[in-house]
Amino acid sequence: MHAKLLGHEDGFGSTTPEFDEIISPLVEPADNMTLKKVVQLLSDLGFTKERPSSQTKLRVLMSSFLMQAMRLEVRAQRKGSERIIGIPHNEVYWRKRSQVGYKIALRFKDKLVEAGWIKHHVQASINLYHGDGNCHGYLVADFVAPFGRDLQFQSTNLIYESSTSASDKRTEDTENDPRVRALWARWKERPLLYKGNQMFTAPRRFNDLEHKRGGRFYGPWTNMKLEDRLECTILGEPVSEVDVSGMHVTLLSCITGYIPFSEVFSDAYSCDYDNRSQVKAIINETIGSGTWKHYSVGGLIKDAGVTQEAFTEIRKAFIEPHFTCLKGLQKGVLDSHALVYHESEIMLRVAEQSVDPVFILHDCLICQSRTAQDVGHLMQDIFVQYCREQGWTPVRPAYSIEAQRAGKRYVEGTTLV
Repeated sequence: MHAKLLGHEDGFGSTTPEFDEIISPLVEPADNMTLKKVVQLLSDLGFTKERPSSQTKLRVLMSSFLMQAMRLEVRAQRKGSERIIGIPHNEVYWRKRSQVGYKIALRFKDKLVEAGWIKHHVQASINLYHGDGNCHGYLVADFVAPFGRDLQFQSTNLIYESSTSASDKRTEDTENDPRVRALWARWKERPLLYKGNQMFTAPRRFNDLEHKRGGRFYGPWTNMKLEDRLECTILGEPVSEVDVSGMHVTLLSCITGYIPFSEVFSDAYSCDYDNRSQVKAIINETIGSGTWKHYSVGGLIKDAGVTQEAFTEIRKAFIEPHFTCLKGLQKGVLDSHALVYHESEIMLRVAEQSVDPVFILHDCLICQSRTAQDVGHLMQDIFVQYCREQGWTPVRPAYSIEAQRAGKRYVEGTTLV
């Protein structure tokens, strides 16, 4: 989970430091045994005389911390990585992301430090608001993860469903959005399970109070590693991920009417340049900048191994002639936040209209493996229908299906709609 998610979400950029897991209000006890264990652990830390509302918040913090600690433990055993967890030190984060609140989250963190459960390890190095980094890394003690073994957790409702880019304003609480609530109710009946832990709520976060920019869902599965997500089950069945190929460049093509794809295509980033990862990085960073006139190398392009000189050459020779849809970008009007809104609406409709359970992961859908092909076709149909509603040029997008043991396979898209 990148620290950028604590206060800035453009969908494409990257910042440092990075932490494997970040404390966030994700889950709460799912059964009485877990509840008793969590209450006992809180008592051991010194939380013995709390108001009922504070007790609820502390149980969410403890449950979420234990779940993240167990994920780190598995990763440490598998890869030998350090058990470093990110903890936000920014009041706005706790005010925007949850109903837990800053003061109680700070008390919880301090108690963990005092008891030796965690130790400050990484100083935050990013500055989103006031000149100081806001997410510090803490090394989790070896004895912590076993506390969470055999416990059962489920999604918590102590979260807000929207956010704005304004750091000094309280975000609007949209938890009573009937579509969101109906989706959560469906998910709760048939939850996504990871090692017995139930996940069925995901806040929908917008980037404006009119709810026309942004709108992605963020659930406990959002920041899980791919290999962990593919270990999940739904109703005891294995899952697959249905991932749209180049969702944003496909949407941008439909909106502008400049279609760069052949009649039948399997990769939205395909062009005459043979390094797909570099093409993808250049396109996504350009969309993230919100303007066609994006001439300098940023984080995504650097990570793809592209120098400034090579970027200029690739842009002029391959990107500009082929992906003319990028000329339609307009910051604040047709940019990444606008595209995310359309993406989230399409994926929400898929989850709503699917007979079988479907969980949303940005431009990807998590479903039972046996239904993946049907979910993919439904996504294509809804994508075309949505384009027609908006008066755009419709395209059936390409997508991939990935499962734990079956690997990844690709399903073609078409412009012949």
